[in-house]
Amino acid sequence: MEIVFSELRQKEVINLADGKHLGKVCDLKFVFPEGTVLGVYVTGCKGFKLTKQEVFVPLKCINKIGEDAVLVNLGNPPPAQKPPKNPECPPPFCPPPPPQSRRSLDEYE
Repeated sequence: MEIVFSELRQKEVINLADGKHLGKVCDLKFVFPEGTVLGVYVTGCKGFKLTKQEVFVPLKCINKIGEDAVLVNLGNPPPAQKPPKNPECPPPFCPPPPPQSRRSLDEYE
């Protein structure tokens, strides 16, 4: 497959691992004079236009270059951190706290 950079630059980049839109191809990294392509840089769509982040996608992570998008696999996203478990409270419910003992009226006098 042959593709020119001007066409590649217009394509959206989608991560297959989590389905997120990473942005558009903004640059290409290659080795000269061998002519081997190392990967592409993608401008992310995070924050304001002045704070966009670039992500490097190695050539081995590019799965498919289609008519509309470039599909990449950047691995599984890190799992969401769960709150620490309370060892005294087995799931799914914690027992209610014990009722406080009431003082007798004689203790106040």
